[in-house]
Amino acid sequence: MTTCRVVVMAAPIVAASLFAAIGRAEPGPRADARVEVPFEMLPSNHMVVEVSLNGEGPFRLIFDVGSPVTLISNRAAKVSGLIDAKSPFTFLFAARGEAEVERLQVGDLSAEDVPVIVMDHPVVNALGDILGKPIDGLVGHSFFARYKTTIDYQAKTMAFEPVDHEIRDFLGGLPDRLMGPKVARRIVLEPAALVGIELEDTEADGTEGVTVASVLTGSPAESAGLRVGDVITSIDGRWTTNIGDAYYAASKLSPGEPITILVRREGEEIAVEVTPKAGI
Repeated sequence: MTTCRVVVMAAPIVAASLFAAIGRAEPGPRADARVEVPFEMLPSNHMVVEVSLNGEGPFRLIFDVGSPVTLISNRAAKVSGLIDAKSPFTFLFAARGEAEVERLQVGDLSAEDVPVIVMDHPVVNALGDILGKPIDGLVGHSFFARYKTTIDYQAKTMAFEPVDHEIRDFLGGLPDRLMGPKVARRIVLEPAALVGIELEDTEADGTEGVTVASVLTGSPAESAGLRVGDVITSIDGRWTTNIGDAYYAASKLSPGEPITILVRREGEEIAVEVTPKAGI
């Protein structure tokens, strides 16, 4: 969320209550109808809207068209039944994970099954504290992807027209999106010089290092005295808590330049001087 965003406020739904009180029902807007709601522009240039979640509220939410997720505060999530009030939360931002709003009502617009993340965003909380009115989260992609959205900053209104949409599983798909196209995901670390050992992770070495599974005959490792069963804890000053660490350290070596490999052998730490050579 950037500071150039705005907060939208929708007016309370009065008409439906009046018709219910006199025993009549008013048909809602067509599924393909354009719906317009007012918003309140905050001094911070954010837009806040009053919405209901599962029939509860109203709650004040920032409407942020650039947010990849919709965030709901713990307070609003408890009141609207998104979470059990006794459910545990993490230390970071009091996050409780993913949930789904069965019905998110904005003015005359009703969005069904909206994926959200329940957490207390520090910036959102700070805005509410400064303005003296609580803000219960922000609305992002999982809502806006459903509509063609038009914002009139002069009239302070936002219009929504339903479109075909597909809501992504943001958290589930995040690692793949960060890694980029599948063809570019495989990352290979290659040693820049030959040491001559084969490694394996074992339960015995735990997180302290990686175990030497074999030593190549005639290799620099054999000449330096490395043995099968040695647990390598660092290579040339770089920690090796797993095989990936060891490959990364090996990728920084240069042929002909001596290095120190620290190993744990029979309960003792031993420094082994190795001079890698050119090779693959």
